[in-house]
Amino acid sequence: MLDAHRELDTGLEEYGLVHPPCPAMADEKQCGTHTLERALAVLKAFGGHAGPLANAVLVRRTGFSKASISRITRTLVTLGYLDRASDGVRFQIGMRGPLLGHTYRANNPVSALCRPAMQAFADKHDLSVALAIGDGTDTLYIEYCKSPRIATLRLEIGSRMPMELTSIGRAYLWAQQPRERAALLAEITQKAGKGNPHALAPTYRAFEHLERFGYCMASGEVQRDSYGISVPVYLGEPAVSLALNCGAILPAPPDAHIRNVLVPDLMKAADAIKQAMKGLDSNLI
Repeated sequence: MLDAHRELDTGLEEYGLVHPPCPAMADEKQCGTHTLERALAVLKAFGGHAGPLANAVLVRRTGFSKASISRITRTLVTLGYLDRASDGVRFQIGMRGPLLGHTYRANNPVSALCRPAMQAFADKHDLSVALAIGDGTDTLYIEYCKSPRIATLRLEIGSRMPMELTSIGRAYLWAQQPRERAALLAEITQKAGKGNPHALAPTYRAFEHLERFGYCMASGEVQRDSYGISVPVYLGEPAVSLALNCGAILPAPPDAHIRNVLVPDLMKAADAIKQAMKGLDSNLI
C-alpha cells in the first residue's frame, strides 16, 4: 500500500498537481501529503456509487473547486487511476485504482484473522456478515462474508454506509469515546440540516438498546425488506472500536430468534475475532 501511495504522490508531482504551491520555507513533506490527500479524496468519492461521475458531482462530494477537480481528474487519468467514460465527460475508476485495495488486502492481516469466524457465522445462519471501521460519518467495510444461499444488499469490502441509518453505524458510534462520539454526532446533525431535526432519534434509541442488551438492530432504513443486527467489537492493541453486523434482504426473523440465537452467536463471533487479533498492532487495522 505504501508503494502505491508513493507512486501516486510522485506521479501527481510530476504532472504539476500541487495545491497550493509550497512556499520556499514550508515543510515539503506536509505539502506532498496535502497533494496526496486531495487525490485520494477524489478516488474516495467514487466509493459506493455505481457508474461514472462528472466533475460537477466530484466538486459536490469533495468540496474542492472546479479548477482543482479538473486538475486532479486529468492527472489521475494520465496515471491510470481514473478512466474517461464512453461519453468523454464523466470519469470512472481506472485499471490501476483497484491496485490500492488489492495491495492493502495482500499486506494486511485483518482478513486472514477475521474471515474464518465471520464466514462460519454466515454459513451457519445463511446471512451476510460485515466488519466496519469509521470513515468520516460513514462506516467502511474492511471485511465482508456471506452465505452463497441468500440474497444480500450489493455490498462488499470497501462499501461505505451512513452511520445514522444503519445498525453497524450506530453500534460503531456507541463504541467510541465520548468526545469522538459527540464530534461525529454533531457532524451528522449538521449534514442533516435544520429541516430534519429528528434525524438522530433512531440512533439514540439504538444507543439505549446497546446499553441494555449489547446489540442494536435496523430494518428497512437503507433498503426495503432488509435488516441488520450489530454489536461493537474492540480489536488489536491498543484496542480500537469497530462494529460487526449480520443481515440480509429478508423480513426480520422473530424477536425470539434474534434474541436467543442470532445475537449470542454474533457476540461469540465478535469474541472469536477479538481473540484472533489479540496482540496485533491496531495501527494495522
